[in-house]
Amino acid sequence: MKTVVQDSAAARTDRFGNTIDPTVGYARGAVITDEVAESLRQQRAYTIVRDRYKKYGDDGVFNLTGLIRAFPFEEGDADAMRSYVHFIARSEGELEPLAISRMGGKAEKHDGFLATRITAATLATMLTVLKPGDRVVSLVAADRSHPSVRQGVVVAQGTFEEFTSIDAFEAAVAAGAAPRAIVVTTISPSKNHLPRSFVERAAAAARKRGALVILDDAHMAARISLYDEPGGLELADADIAVWSMDKHLGGPRSGFVAGKRDLVRAVKARALALGVEAQLGQYIAAAHAVAAFDPEPIREAARMSVQIRDALQDAAEGKIYLAGAGIAVSGEDFLELALRKTNHDTTRVVPIEAVAFASMRILEEFGGVMIPAVGMPGAACTFRVMCYPDGARFGLKRVVEAWHTGMNELVAALDEPERIGGTLLQDYGV
Repeated sequence: MKTVVQDSAAARTDRFGNTIDPTVGYARGAVITDEVAESLRQQRAYTIVRDRYKKYGDDGVFNLTGLIRAFPFEEGDADAMRSYVHFIARSEGELEPLAISRMGGKAEKHDGFLATRITAATLATMLTVLKPGDRVVSLVAADRSHPSVRQGVVVAQGTFEEFTSIDAFEAAVAAGAAPRAIVVTTISPSKNHLPRSFVERAAAAARKRGALVILDDAHMAARISLYDEPGGLELADADIAVWSMDKHLGGPRSGFVAGKRDLVRAVKARALALGVEAQLGQYIAAAHAVAAFDPEPIREAARMSVQIRDALQDAAEGKIYLAGAGIAVSGEDFLELALRKTNHDTTRVVPIEAVAFASMRILEEFGGVMIPAVGMPGAACTFRVMCYPDGARFGLKRVVEAWHTGMNELVAALDEPERIGGTLLQDYGV
């Protein structure tokens, strides 16, 4: 694994020579120029989803993102939703002990709270634990951490270094000024899993220098379901761990922050001051989602992902990797596969545009909703099909057809960036 320092003064490039934006970890292009364009691309995808639903109903849309972002409510919840006072009066703090227990924590040692998003949780954490100039060292399996990790450190005026090699990470932590904190991403945005032994080595290296251990464990639901690993607080005795309520979990978009009691209470106070604490509906829905969590559907989706990989690996020239309960191809690999089907060695299309275009065409033709089409600005630059929750409903045959459609459409559009722009940003005249 190579070493990546995201705050390096030297600009990095992808394999096609495009300059990489250090904030998101991939190159912008002539169509996807910035986060505004990405937000418009997302709105274009939402329009297609609505149109397909009006025409076909549930048979017209399939969630292949791995994200649920639901609000499960039960009978009697409406009384608690009348106002925040009614919520306080009826709440028994159901979520906190449920989530802390699932994360492997102990009531006498740990505390927790819900933030509006993982990004909000990370921001509040960094603004609490860091002073200007404090050093943060990050370890992630391949690719890069979620943009919110780096952004949180930058907002707190810390310094940020990131590594994809455990050996290089350990060397960096041991050298120079002692880090204030390390951040370990257990499953990367591109769905690469960091083995438990590496997490434990990273934590041991941090503690030798007196650094806090922070886990970005957003994908904990998938991690504990598929890799036989403990919850985030038990894993390497983390000082702070964050867990997403919507990733392979049927809850709302929000992030649960848990860890050592005094530390988390300080982070919670900062979150309240910033106004990024979750609202009552999120608390109610998150508690239901954690209580109902069942790893078996995730495991079934992972078994299907093996079938998809095996069915498509020849067409993908061996570039597909298992992304937990799904399959993925890096954006650079995906664009390179398309180029090999042409007589050209270069293209004006950048990888993020390639995976977004193929995914948008799949959405238009098949109703498969994938992250490169609907994801937030900064989502990992990969072509990926997540089999949870709707992979089985979509079906293996349709996944194979969708792959070939997306790839063939991209090949046909490589000389026509305006065609890609029209597909991705059609409703906005871009």
